[in-house]
Amino acid sequence: MNRLPRNFFSRPTLTVARRLLGCCLHHRVDGEVFSGRIVEVEAYTDDAASHAANGRRTPRNTVMFGAPGVAYIYFTYGMHHCFNIVTECENKPGAVLIRGLDGIDRAAGPALATRALRLTLRDNRRDVVTDPDLWIEPAARHLEPIVQTTRVGIRQAADLHLRLYLLGSPGVSRRDRDAERSLGWPDSWDTASGNGRKLFRRVVSRP
Repeated sequence: MNRLPRNFFSRPTLTVARRLLGCCLHHRVDGEVFSGRIVEVEAYTDDAASHAANGRRTPRNTVMFGAPGVAYIYFTYGMHHCFNIVTECENKPGAVLIRGLDGIDRAAGPALATRALRLTLRDNRRDVVTDPDLWIEPAARHLEPIVQTTRVGIRQAADLHLRLYLLGSPGVSRRDRDAERSLGWPDSWDTASGNGRKLFRRVVSRP
């Protein structure tokens, strides 16, 4: 089994978030493996939108101050689970929220991605570095450019560019057209049909 090691996650949160794009997340349940490629993430440290804002510790968020590579799963709005991976060194809060997956049905958005992988609060604090049934496989080389933009659904620190996604993936929950145009990509980029991915391949193949 090829999986990401502990030192992959012990780096700055935004670095880990960027490096997670294209990696494959796997969860084995009763012998069946549910897998998706990570295509959208958000970084959280001690900023105002984080559960660990200003370094505040609570019974729920204490895992964010612990060992890197551990799952942080929380229940929100009385109906949804969200899956995060702890980052940074111990006692320094950080986590990457997995916002979108492709290669698996209905996984565009953090709650949908968590549900698609059959993860719940029971899986909180599982270690993706050592757990035999929950792991992240290193990324193969991906062609898609990375879009960096603001996070979704927050009121505090809403101006920080801490969300990243792979342009053209159908697993992205919300596109930022302005950020995409700043990379030189047209509004006609079509994630549903895959035309965008084909266009990118044509562009990079030019001499």
